[in-house]
Amino acid sequence: MRIIVTSDLHYDVARSRTPTESIAREICERGGDVLLVVGDTASNLPVLERGLGLFDNFGGCKLMVAGNHELWTAPGEDSLHRYENELDEACSRNGFQFLDSKPFVEDGLAIVGSVGWYDYSFRPSLMKIPLRFFQSKVAPGAAARMDEWQHLVERGDDLCEAAMQVTTRWMDGVRVKLPMTDAAFTEYLADKLRSHLDTVVGKATRTLAAIHHLPFAEMVPHSPIPDWEFATAYHGAELFGEVLLDYPQVSHVFSGHCHRERRLRKRHLNCMSIGSTYTAKRYEVLDV
Repeated sequence: MRIIVTSDLHYDVARSRTPTESIAREICERGGDVLLVVGDTASNLPVLERGLGLFDNFGGCKLMVAGNHELWTAPGEDSLHRYENELDEACSRNGFQFLDSKPFVEDGLAIVGSVGWYDYSFRPSLMKIPLRFFQSKVAPGAAARMDEWQHLVERGDDLCEAAMQVTTRWMDGVRVKLPMTDAAFTEYLADKLRSHLDTVVGKATRTLAAIHHLPFAEMVPHSPIPDWEFATAYHGAELFGEVLLDYPQVSHVFSGHCHRERRLRKRHLNCMSIGSTYTAKRYEVLDV
């Protein structure tokens, strides 16, 4: 069985449209038994559906997991409702199975999937930025310039000068609206992933996983640029790696999100981040 895996198509971003259309044509022409799209296809639902429609000519089964951008919503909308309802419906309308809702099992192969998330277990401690800034998704230098975040900097006694030079923010804080904390959402998703893994035990001889965020800290690409390094807190969570390591039948886990190609062998797991960027799309081929 041939599995083709891609991620981070970002079809609603102008500079990503042409490379996404190009790689979609290439994947359809190459063909395979399973296509696996590992998150961040588009945040806008109509554009997401057009992006999935690029693979109409792919002859095999088509699977998708959500990325954080799929949870980006307009004001007044609910990201959890989108995740648990609208994305599944959008996938079904376009011939895809939404792995976040249920695992794929066919011909001895099981594939489980999750958007994954973050609980700040990957936050860069050397930056000496207090946890409250990561939780608010705004760096100290940015918070100091905005009235709504002044309460974060009022203390001041735990902020070093280097921290105040970090001026970025993580846009999930603006676009993702969840009725729970990030840590609680991470636990919820990890429990759901564990439940899906339990359901495929005994039903397949080979199990793969697709998690948009990174499951291991060793896969996180670090940067000497402070604004980029601040963002590593949102690359994933150790909890997903812990779940996967509890299931020795899982041979591979595919991720996206960090826009860097990364490979790691962790006990029984072959871990891979696909590495698509906004302008250069990649896919991997796995024969099982």
